[in-house]
Amino acid sequence: MKRHASRPESRPIPHRPAGQIRPKKVGLVRCLLLTCMVFCSGAVYAADPITLDIAVKSITSSMPPRMVDDFLVLSLKPDRPARFVGVRFAHEAWKILHPYSTNERGAFVLDYRVPEGVREIRYRIVVDGLWMVDPANPRTDVDAAGVSFSVYTLEQEPVRTIVNPKPEGTALTFVFQGSPGRRVSLVGDFNNWDPFMDPLDETAPGMFSISLRVPAGEHWYYFFSDGRRILDRFNARTGVDPDGGTVNYFVSPS
Repeated sequence: MKRHASRPESRPIPHRPAGQIRPKKVGLVRCLLLTCMVFCSGAVYAADPITLDIAVKSITSSMPPRMVDDFLVLSLKPDRPARFVGVRFAHEAWKILHPYSTNERGAFVLDYRVPEGVREIRYRIVVDGLWMVDPANPRTDVDAAGVSFSVYTLEQEPVRTIVNPKPEGTALTFVFQGSPGRRVSLVGDFNNWDPFMDPLDETAPGMFSISLRVPAGEHWYYFFSDGRRILDRFNARTGVDPDGGTVNYFVSPS
């Protein structure tokens, strides 16, 4: 797998200045399926956002936690009106508060992507400032301080969604799926739009990837194979260049 040292910001290809590319702001999870339908109907590596969307919208009451692909779905329908519902997880050292959203049926719902390697999930929910166990989950435990929390165990490691780019340490990993044996490269403003600088490695038949360091900020890119540009179907965020061509978009963390 190829890695590069951090590169300075580079100038975009002529006639495609990054400053003139217009991003299309879309919901990543909600639009990933549409992107896959256009560029690769029936891809088995992407999550089904329609299934997740139906699962979230159809909840009418407090329901036990369940998995939809690699997302944990939590829900709560308080007996009394509530303004805020959130959750903290033990595997995050209880540091991050994840707020629930309210669906069209008045239920508080959270769809949370479970990190890789986590099989047992310990969590506590908060309702308008009051911490408690999940009333819809009968499994609970108590820590050394006597604090109760809810427990949910994954029966098996879920099928992971591919979303580009994926942060891995100080690098970003891009994955491409196609026919085996082809040559694929990553082309973007971060490598001066050079179609030969960053070739992907074929890590499994038909699965290609590359990891590299990219300067912080907004970036634009596409894949290049068989003499043509190919849009990244694992990234639903796109923009249109001045010539009407579509490119992918992402923001590299600082």
